[in-house]
Amino acid sequence: MHELPLVFFTVFGQAAVGIFLLSLLAFSAKQISSEQLKLANIIATALLAIGSAIGGLHMGQPLRALNLLAGLGRSPMSNEIILSGIFMAFAGATALLSLIGSKESLRKLCNVFAVVSGLLFAWSITQVYQLETVASWNTLHTSLQMWLTVVLVGGAFAVMTGAHKVGTVAIIGGVLVSLVTKPDYIGFVTQQAPELAVQQYTLWGIQAVMLVIAAAVCLVTLMRKETMKPLIIGGAAVVLVSELLGRIAFYNLWAIPM
Repeated sequence: MHELPLVFFTVFGQAAVGIFLLSLLAFSAKQISSEQLKLANIIATALLAIGSAIGGLHMGQPLRALNLLAGLGRSPMSNEIILSGIFMAFAGATALLSLIGSKESLRKLCNVFAVVSGLLFAWSITQVYQLETVASWNTLHTSLQMWLTVVLVGGAFAVMTGAHKVGTVAIIGGVLVSLVTKPDYIGFVTQQAPELAVQQYTLWGIQAVMLVIAAAVCLVTLMRKETMKPLIIGGAAVVLVSELLGRIAFYNLWAIPM
C-alpha cells in the first residue's frame, strides 16, 4: 500500500498528541507522579519520532520536503509539516529535560508548549484530508476520526503509564462516539464510493470489535485494585492496532472522480 507510511505518520503522531495531553491533565489532577509523567512523555516522543521517520518514506526524496515550506499559511500540507516539526521540537525538549532532571518550572513550560503545538499539529492533519476533490473524504467524519485517534490511543497509553481515570474516561467516551457515528459514516462513504466502501467492511468490523475489547479491558483494570500490567499493555496495543486498521481503510477510500 503506497500510503502506508502516512498511516503510521498520522496515527503515531496523533497518538503522541493524546499521550502528552492526557498525561499532563492527569498529572495536574494529581492522578500520576512526576515519574509517570516522565515515562508518558518519553513514550509519546518515541512514537512521534517513529511515525515521522516512517512518514518520511512517503516523500520519495525527503530533502524535497523543504519545498513544502513555500506554502506555509496557504497550503494545509505545508502547515502540517511545519507544525509537526514544532511539535517534534517541543516533544523532544520535554523528554530530554525529563531525562536530565532540569528545573521543574522549565520542564512544565516545555510540556505545555508540547501539548499546544501537538493540538495544532493534530488540527492541521484534519485540514489536509477533508478535501472536496475526494468525495469519500469530504465529510466532518474525516476530522472526527482523526480526533478520535488522539483520544483513543492517547487514552490507552495514558492508562498504561498510570493515568487510569483520565485514560479510561477518554477510551470509553471515544469508543462510544466511534460506535455511534460509524453507521452514518459507513452509509456516507458507501453512497460516495460503493465499491471501495464494501472492500473496507471487514477492516471496520475488526476495528469496532477491538475497540469494544479495549474498553472492557479499561473497565476491568479500573475496578481491580492490583496492577495488571500485561493486560493494560495488551489493551493499549489493541487500541493502537485498531486505529491503524481504521486509517488503512480511510486511505483505501481515496478516489478522484473522472
